[in-house]
Amino acid sequence: MPEINIGVVSTYPVLSRQIMALAAERQLKVQLREGVLQEGVRQARQLEKQGVDVIISRGPTGRMIKKAVSLPVALIDITSFDILQALHAAGKLGRRIAYLGHRVHDFTPDFASITEILALEVHCYPYSNEYEMNCQVARILDEGTTDVVVSTGQCILEMSRRTGLKAVLVQSGYETVYSSLERARELARSVQQEQRRWQRFRSVLELTSDGILVLNENRQVSFLNPAGEKLLGVEAGSVLGRHVDELRQTVLGPLLQGGRASDVLKTVGKKQFLVSSLPILLKDQEQGAVITFQSADRIQVLEHNLRRQLFKKGLVARYTFADIIGESPLLLQAVRQAKKFAAAKATVLICGESGTGKELFAQSIHHESSRSRGPFVAVNCAALPENLLESELFGYEEGAFTGAKKGGKVGLFEMAHGGTIFLDEIGELPLPVQARLLRVLQEREIMRLGSDRIIPVDVRVIAATNYNLAREVKAGRFRSDLYHRLDVLGLELPPLRARKEDIGLLARHFVRQLSRQEGKSVPELTPAALEKLKKYDWPGNIRELQNVILKYVLLMESGQEPAELVGRLIGEKVQLRHQAASSGEGDTITLRIGKLEDMERQVIRYLQSTGRSAAEIARLLGTSRTTLWRKTRV
Repeated sequence: MPEINIGVVSTYPVLSRQIMALAAERQLKVQLREGVLQEGVRQARQLEKQGVDVIISRGPTGRMIKKAVSLPVALIDITSFDILQALHAAGKLGRRIAYLGHRVHDFTPDFASITEILALEVHCYPYSNEYEMNCQVARILDEGTTDVVVSTGQCILEMSRRTGLKAVLVQSGYETVYSSLERARELARSVQQEQRRWQRFRSVLELTSDGILVLNENRQVSFLNPAGEKLLGVEAGSVLGRHVDELRQTVLGPLLQGGRASDVLKTVGKKQFLVSSLPILLKDQEQGAVITFQSADRIQVLEHNLRRQLFKKGLVARYTFADIIGESPLLLQAVRQAKKFAAAKATVLICGESGTGKELFAQSIHHESSRSRGPFVAVNCAALPENLLESELFGYEEGAFTGAKKGGKVGLFEMAHGGTIFLDEIGELPLPVQARLLRVLQEREIMRLGSDRIIPVDVRVIAATNYNLAREVKAGRFRSDLYHRLDVLGLELPPLRARKEDIGLLARHFVRQLSRQEGKSVPELTPAALEKLKKYDWPGNIRELQNVILKYVLLMESGQEPAELVGRLIGEKVQLRHQAASSGEGDTITLRIGKLEDMERQVIRYLQSTGRSAAEIARLLGTSRTTLWRKTRV
């Protein structure tokens, strides 16, 4: 703690010696000045400029100093014992005694008892201010009946020298002076603590990037931080101490209007700010207000950065119902149903063939729901091997298994807390993971691998599958209880072949989108080209259509007829389907001779090209999905 610097304005020499002796004994740093009344005030102001922490003084001088300086002032009190000693000394000098003192501060409750004990006749001359004191001094002199004057003020000694009247000064004893020094030290410590606390608080206010303006109880500006100066383009010195009414027509005007408000967009000058105004309450009494404001441009930048980070993590739903293209009755019915499901809280199961837009609908449902501000976490259950799927979904603790990351890992369900988790290809979940997922849906809580701690999660589940889950349940490959937990709100998406009136809209959209993406200008699809697209059944649905249009954009040459290129691309599709359909499970394929691993990958890729699922390919090859994933990941 910093050393305490005590300033003393002494009103008589004996007091000066007492204080300096006690300060040396207590090892206190003291700056001593002497002076009474106005001279004492002048000396106190000098001490204030020199940086003392607290001032000590006595009597009327001390009370005048207390009003004149901003520092804490410790007054040396007048005690009954001090008065008794002075009256006892006066009694030795004469029998007719006048006591001149402040009517509030210099007459203790024991005053009458003291005069009675000393058997002295004491006439009292009380005063309340300097004018009354001078009047009482003149009265004492005019009456001429006083032998000795007793007073707490040094002026009594000056009067004595001028008139020859005997005088006794009420002096403070050792204990009183000692107590005053201790009180001064405690006052200084309290002030230093408050200053440090305020400095820390001020540092926080000055370092924040938000503008902060504080009004005191008189509606005057008492603080404006540097960020506020920069945002508003004004200097704090030009507004500090000014009343709100004076500032209505200045750049601060919009900030000061509207009373209590939270997150209100206001135009200040040529800028827009998000403004909040809150009252400062002390014992339910308003003692001012704090106005915080930040640039709308900065908020937009922060939101952009946050969204960019979330996009990197895949925790944002990018699509809405407006992104769903089509006018067919089947599609419009699915959209209407999905919008109603978005308003609910129950689990949604989206069924449809591959490429029908299940994730697009899942993101749209999330975006339309009350959880739209929360994360959207998408998981492809078929893309992760069985031994990783459980740890990815539910997380794990450090040391849970060999190779576990130091510090453990947060699972996808925890990451989706407050939002939505989308479980795509839910039919590919292994039975052990299905059991754990069922518990999450029932209890809304998870337990990380290797942990015994239950973690509650607030997550809405949207699942999707291209399987007939009822058939999978009957075959024993999917849990019946989990199926019924998932199929609360079932949504069936129509295949593209069932809504051929939408093919033209989708194809034109993909041509425009992919042309911009590839930086290539290609002609619009002609009616003849669109007719060829509509005649194809599109087993791969919208995804297959998108792939064909991408080839169209890349292969289209100047002067080439769109219908001719589209017809060729569709013909290639039909030929591949015919070959796959005629080959059968026992059909043979031609393999390039090489390493066994490469030949295995050729077989797997061929089977994948036929549209078979990972589970079906694993069954055909007599292996597990984990081994299948390992063989194809390189």
